[in-house]
Amino acid sequence: MADNVLSKVALSRRSWTRRSARDSHTDVATVPVLSVGGYARADGGPPAFGSASHQFTPASSLETLPPVSLSNLDGDPAPLAAGQGKVLLVNIWATWCQSCLTDLPLLERFHEAVGDRVDVAAISIDKADQGLVRRYLKMISIHSVPIYLDPDERLASSSSESPAPLPIFGLPITYLITPSGRIAGYVSGISDWLTQDARKLLAYYASA
Repeated sequence: MADNVLSKVALSRRSWTRRSARDSHTDVATVPVLSVGGYARADGGPPAFGSASHQFTPASSLETLPPVSLSNLDGDPAPLAAGQGKVLLVNIWATWCQSCLTDLPLLERFHEAVGDRVDVAAISIDKADQGLVRRYLKMISIHSVPIYLDPDERLASSSSESPAPLPIFGLPITYLITPSGRIAGYVSGISDWLTQDARKLLAYYASA
């Protein structure tokens, strides 16, 4: 089963590489520092960000993200805590998620560009052993993004009965957590956080 998953990943990865080489227009070296004042729409809400099919959805109330004990790729405890003075992007993914093949490399690129100003956590919800997750990440060249494992759904779940603080409405899904540790909202699907719209959204919440 694991070999079948990774074989499909390899085929999709080659396709994604060709698309990314053709479609990518953002030079990481020219990405501006996230120091612009808070942007807002005319109605005072956060700036629009997303794609034609998925838009950033602000939370109706800013709940605090509680500390959660997850695991790292070695199987050791890895606590995840928000409210460290920077915006935190919590990306939830799985090895069987087709769109994650594109989304994770974009997140890696973002982390390498502005990781000193925005925290990133990529959370795998795979039930398989961490060996499969490790091989998957190596295959798609993910090396720098902090990886956490959440097979027990302590942080995120698609079940309406789960006490997990982050609902899963589809994969991938990325939650934006304010510097004070509050859940600001989420965007489903593939997201490029190096775009101008994303930069405005991050700047809007940077002082929240």
